[in-house]
Amino acid sequence: MNKSKSSATFVVTRFEFLRQVKKPSFWASIILIPVMLAAIGFIAFLMNSDTVSKVNQYDEESVIAVSDEANLLPAEAPFLIDGGREAGLNMVKNHEADLFFFIPADFNESKNIEFYHISEGIDIFGSESNAIKVILNQYLSQNIDPAVVTAITGQFSVQNNPLTETGEPSNALGRAIVPLAFLVIFFLFICLFGNRLLMTVVEEKENRISEMILTSVSAKHLIIGKILAMCLLGLIQIASFVLPAITLIIIFRDNAIISQVLSIISLEPLSLILTIVQFSFSILFIIGLCTFIGAISPTAREASQFIAPVIVGSVFPLYFIQAFLVPNPNVMVEFLTYFPLSAPIALMLRSAFGTLTTTQLLIGISEIIILSLLAIRITIRTFVKNAINFNLVLPTFLTKRG
Repeated sequence: MNKSKSSATFVVTRFEFLRQVKKPSFWASIILIPVMLAAIGFIAFLMNSDTVSKVNQYDEESVIAVSDEANLLPAEAPFLIDGGREAGLNMVKNHEADLFFFIPADFNESKNIEFYHISEGIDIFGSESNAIKVILNQYLSQNIDPAVVTAITGQFSVQNNPLTETGEPSNALGRAIVPLAFLVIFFLFICLFGNRLLMTVVEEKENRISEMILTSVSAKHLIIGKILAMCLLGLIQIASFVLPAITLIIIFRDNAIISQVLSIISLEPLSLILTIVQFSFSILFIIGLCTFIGAISPTAREASQFIAPVIVGSVFPLYFIQAFLVPNPNVMVEFLTYFPLSAPIALMLRSAFGTLTTTQLLIGISEIIILSLLAIRITIRTFVKNAINFNLVLPTFLTKRG
């Protein structure tokens, strides 16, 4: 008996999984997102490269002339000219100089340098005007103690060395990378896959397909099979995000930014296990909740009205992300941490930002596990009840008609 039940559930799971996988729209939705992200990243890389080249255009190719009435620069500087502003303007007009800078005598008070060059377009970057800054820095730093200049101008960075309570170096950013990565995947999953979960149950009601299926498979096995199929499809959806990202990281692992991020990632075994458990049951909770909405909704139009509140309620903590950064969470953060819809993302945020104790994390994970199992159980009971009620009404309808 148990073997036949397992076989029926497996048949439904395989049928639902293959039915969704064979749809071109399923693969299109999976492929489209990574392709779009890759295209955006490639365009951003090209634009950034072009921006860098524009910023450094002026250096060795441009002829520079400087009129220094404030006597800041040494007399032997090769680009200094006599004759003041008018002489420099004539050089620009006659194409004898590409860039002309006029340093007025009252520079100390006005703190302004005039810049002249031929340009008929809009210079968004203002890159060529930076030439005078390079010149002043190069020549003036030779006459002033570099340490004094650095201290006065504030052109220095402060190295931050946070410590833990035991005095060990703190690696908060490294510990946050993995939970935040799971958070991004979870966010993409509920936004891109939530509507599909609804339609999986509802579309068969509208097309009257469920009537034929229920003649050979019980309602319980049907809904369990659908849930298992959705879990498998969800794994494919998650893999479509994760595998391209991992591939790009491996290819560009020598990049300065990527190598630096990889070097600080902290993978604590217990924390990683708890994060994976929390993520898995959070996915199961969303699947159970969306399938439940599909089970109680007679049409796809009515079911689609409920998906928006589910998604908004799930991502609600992201609207108050600044409150999650505070070391001492307020009442709202505590509420969102244990509120059923917002609990998954709230727990991931607090785990990433280090504002959650191990005890609080275990309580939150236990809540999500209970909620996910409860959502699946209620979904099964609801679907079974609706299917039974439908089967009872159908003969009466036919009797009246006859």
